[in-house]
Amino acid sequence: MTARLCSRRIAGVALAAIAGLGLGVQAASAAPADFYKGKRISIYIGSSPGGGYDQYGRLLGRHMGRHIAGGPSFLPRNMPGASGRRALNYIYAKAARDGSALGIVLRGTLFDPLMYPGKGGIDFDVTKMTWIGSANNEVTTCVTWHTTGLESLDDFRTKGITVGAVGPNSTGTIFAKLLNQMAGTKISIVTGYPSSSQVHLAMERKEVQGRCGLGYDSIVARMQNWLKEKKINIVMQFGMRKHKAIPNVPAAMDLARDDNDRKSMELLFGPNLMGRPFFGPPAIPEDRANVLRAAFSATMKDSAFLKEAKNLNVAIDPLNGEEVAALVKRIYGMPKPVVANVHKILASRRGLSKRKANYYDVQAKILEVKRKGRRITFMEKGKKVQASVGGRSTKITIGGKKAKRSKLKAGLDCKITFEGHRTGAKTIACK
Repeated sequence: MTARLCSRRIAGVALAAIAGLGLGVQAASAAPADFYKGKRISIYIGSSPGGGYDQYGRLLGRHMGRHIAGGPSFLPRNMPGASGRRALNYIYAKAARDGSALGIVLRGTLFDPLMYPGKGGIDFDVTKMTWIGSANNEVTTCVTWHTTGLESLDDFRTKGITVGAVGPNSTGTIFAKLLNQMAGTKISIVTGYPSSSQVHLAMERKEVQGRCGLGYDSIVARMQNWLKEKKINIVMQFGMRKHKAIPNVPAAMDLARDDNDRKSMELLFGPNLMGRPFFGPPAIPEDRANVLRAAFSATMKDSAFLKEAKNLNVAIDPLNGEEVAALVKRIYGMPKPVVANVHKILASRRGLSKRKANYYDVQAKILEVKRKGRRITFMEKGKKVQASVGGRSTKITIGGKKAKRSKLKAGLDCKITFEGHRTGAKTIACK
């Protein structure tokens, strides 16, 4: 064999090897497309239908499939309970780890193991979740109702204020506690409202004077009339940076007295940077995880997605999956003295109380049922009123037998136990 022929054969073998490698790479990259063809991806939403997280989850699900080879469909699955812990635990322990399950829960819940060690109901390493991206950077506000005359932090210090909150560990409670410790305010916090919407109703009824855990973008998306009609005063904003729409509203970060205060607030406000986080369980195959991350980022730039988001007044200010993962790691890596200071704020009971429920019974016929039983309309004292119906929080019986809310129909004669128009029903007993 001549040297030239040998050289040619070696070159041919090398080219074949290179081609084979190319085919191998192509096959690997094609695997996700084969997997996702005709697949249905579940998005587990850790809150009830109608809220902000639900809105973002469903919006993403309507558009992301176009950016995944194979064109999978998305199925939103609401899994409310324990401020998102139920959904988070399900995604970590039970959801498929093949790239067919994603989730979105309250961002604060993702940091319960750090904030409430041993008490948060989450006993796994959250940093190991597969981070897909966040659709928005959330800036939280402290607001007062327009009739209170409370319009500044000085008013909070001199006159005091009563705010409503969902639970003792909710954002509204934590940020009110923060102002009490770092700004010398006199904020009384009434917890125990079933939902944020119930806190808003309590403001309108003058039961409380404000709320210190309301995202500005949520105000724009869901309470636009409050801004137009000047129904609220925005007194303070909580975030790593000011919201561009309210540059003149004071920022809590400016209240820091030293480096420990600043880092403590970074620990508390850092999760806001990932305002609407999407993630999957650990150990999703890397090629599929990369496909999901790329599809998420592409969706955030999709003209149809952005147009619908604008129509819904849903703010989009995304972080990609790598940025979210880095943020989660940074927050969990905060120095121990900073974490200890935050634990001190969270443990404070100053000004904290629990509301007393004011349930009463109304015997009435259901006039209208909406959203598959989630809302009912009936007459009370000659006026049409509404009550929301929880999947777990409302006990329903029809003819003496336990029933699901989807079985509620117009015309049923029921005894409804609730707290008034637009509040949640505790029990519904229909004949």
